[in-house]
Amino acid sequence: MPAIRYRHNYKAVVMSGSDEHRKGQMIPAYLKDGSLIYYPFGGFVRREVLTYEQYVKLMFIDAFSHSDDGATWEDIGSHKVLGVFMRGEYFVVLSGGKPIMVQ
Repeated sequence: MPAIRYRHNYKAVVMSGSDEHRKGQMIPAYLKDGSLIYYPFGGFVRREVLTYEQYVKLMFIDAFSHSDDGATWEDIGSHKVLGVFMRGEYFVVLSGGKPIMVQ
């Protein structure tokens, strides 16, 4: 299961889709109208399974790891990450097992 490292109150928080004890951790995202809204992190979703979900730009994600043990991290701090809003939560969109970067 992949994991992200999210910057929150000057510390790094590691979150994966399998973290039940981190369920409900709020992360921010920019909507199409430019507003910054916080919702809980829900996990990861493959782009191929998406149909009509609302796309958002996830903020303050510093790094991505292919495994939730965090053995190796890819620095993505200079980019925004594509996400979707589904079932009241934000999900990171993956393509080829990696998050999609947006401007």
